[in-house]
Amino acid sequence: MSSVVGQNPRKVESIDKVALLQQRLNNIEVTHREEIQQIRSSVERLAAQLESSTVVTEPAIVNKDHAGPHCADIVQSGILSEGEWEELYHFFRENCYNVIGFMDDELYKTQSFVRQHPLTSTAICVIAARAIRQERYQTYLAHAHELIKNTFVGPTPDIHAVRAMMLLTAWTGQSRLWGYIGSVSTELGLNTAALQLGDEAVAHTADLVQRARTWFTLCCFDLTYARSHARSHASNVLHLNRPFVINRMRDYLPFAKRLLTSPYTQPVDHRICAYIVGFTITADAKAQLPKSGLQLNPMPQEAIQLLESFDQSIDRWFHKINNTIEPVYQTFVDKQDRNRFLIPYTFMKIYINGFALHGMDGSENLPDLNRISFVQKALNNAHLLIQTQCRSQGIRRRFKYTIDYIGTTTYHAINLILKALSCAHQYLDYEESFMALHQATILLEEAGAVEAAKEVRREHERLALLTQTAMSSTEEHFAPEPTAIDDENLFDIPSFLNAA
Repeated sequence: MSSVVGQNPRKVESIDKVALLQQRLNNIEVTHREEIQQIRSSVERLAAQLESSTVVTEPAIVNKDHAGPHCADIVQSGILSEGEWEELYHFFRENCYNVIGFMDDELYKTQSFVRQHPLTSTAICVIAARAIRQERYQTYLAHAHELIKNTFVGPTPDIHAVRAMMLLTAWTGQSRLWGYIGSVSTELGLNTAALQLGDEAVAHTADLVQRARTWFTLCCFDLTYARSHARSHASNVLHLNRPFVINRMRDYLPFAKRLLTSPYTQPVDHRICAYIVGFTITADAKAQLPKSGLQLNPMPQEAIQLLESFDQSIDRWFHKINNTIEPVYQTFVDKQDRNRFLIPYTFMKIYINGFALHGMDGSENLPDLNRISFVQKALNNAHLLIQTQCRSQGIRRRFKYTIDYIGTTTYHAINLILKALSCAHQYLDYEESFMALHQATILLEEAGAVEAAKEVRREHERLALLTQTAMSSTEEHFAPEPTAIDDENLFDIPSFLNAA
């Protein structure tokens, strides 16, 4: 009491109020601590009950990435609510699950399965958020990165984590993760499962086939990404020096077809095999063509024969897909997109025939006519690829949030056009090139890739000046909106394939 004698009465009153508030806060804190402890105890009991019941019924699902308690999923971390997660999941199921043709879309059809696996659950949130919750996309992506980082130490992540990382890496374009995914897959013995699939003495089990399927899916990613990530400079259009993630891939690929005869086969297995056969052609080209004297003028006969052989192989591949694979396996839900293989077909045609650009420097000397014919073929397929993407309702509608995956082929086609016209426009039939560049610009603008669209438009203008082509004439004939396109004729197989 002596300490407050002589003090201002108002000040004394304030001190008393502060003391009273402090006492109330202490009481509230004690109460909340007790409540929190009760809640924590309840959660631990429920978790123990859930774990024991789940281990009995679905032992392969509950794994939590083998990363310990610090690996709480995106809802448990308080980043979003259960209702928000369900909204993102349902959007993914309706719009995203079958975008990557060689990934097993059956994995995401069971909501309870997805929800129980933190990394899978988060990956789906990241993908869907790109479309419907863009303001939260980076937050979700950062959480996914944290979950992946947590797998760097401790036990090897499980097969579900591998699939989730594949999905996330493909959709976000973060290609540096492929090496890590390949390493984890090998640690899990997925490559061994692929070899066992071809061993007549080994009985096929659901687990073996699932593990082998995952390895072959990684092979598909490796084969396609080795050729398709060319988003920037036209001079890098072929990416000849990009290494494969999987060593000795040919040791595994012949056994992929065993997926089709397994009692545990899935529709995706037909698409996996189709992609492996097709992109093995481009892998062979990558290995053989640089050694054939491509840069010599005139082009050596060995190089000419190789280019012709690879190009014809792609035609036969496409013809076989459209004439022998059952429609339920080669197509997807939408009628208009019944021939989704037209995109990889045109892309591979660009890739193979585009090798002929190695040896063209834009000089005034008359180039080899054989070389020009291959470049023209690549150019025509670049036009067709962009036109197909622009006219597909599904691709165009989803391009904004699939650009890091689907857009890789778009960029490749754009770069081919820019490179070909810069080197040899005076020898090429490039009438449709400006139309294709304009369509590509529209696709990029609609997807929000403003800077990329500006870059393509600048190159468009440069080439128009170079070739003395009026820009307005290309835009007047721009393709109508997708709703005006005749779905029946959009994906017709080129007539020359009928005789293949």
